[in-house]
Amino acid sequence: MKNTSIEKIRIFLEVVRVLNKYEIIPILYGSLGLFRVLGEFERKINDIDILLPDKFLIGKKWTQLHRVVTELGFVLKDKSEHEFVKNGEIVAFGKASDLIKLAGIDFERLKETNQNGARFRELSPDQYLNCYKFMLRDNYRQEKRGNADKEKIELIEKYLQ
Repeated sequence: MKNTSIEKIRIFLEVVRVLNKYEIIPILYGSLGLFRVLGEFERKINDIDILLPDKFLIGKKWTQLHRVVTELGFVLKDKSEHEFVKNGEIVAFGKASDLIKLAGIDFERLKETNQNGARFRELSPDQYLNCYKFMLRDNYRQEKRGNADKEKIELIEKYLQ
């Protein structure tokens, strides 16, 4: 299977359409979300990050989400990280409340997008800039990721000029 940004967007939209059937409007996040907003599809993206209201990552709602995602052919890779894999493509679910912690962003007020029948929310370039600047403070993340966050900040700042 192709390992491109366009393919990752296709997989994201496939997952979103199913989540929408359960009245879930997820948030496209991470590198895929950033590069989609900036129109930078040539860059390497490792996974598909999707943020959901916290309640979907615990208890009965998590069980329901797990069932729905596995019905799409994904296999749970890491329960603590809420990561699933299918044909080498990783989809990771995170808490939408992290946006408030990272950058004071109210996820309910994010721009809603409808692409080919898939409804989702996404951050603006300014909001991504705030998130990545906040993440620069995380020493563990910086040791693990090297200069990736700094490079993204530079890319966003160049885009915003």
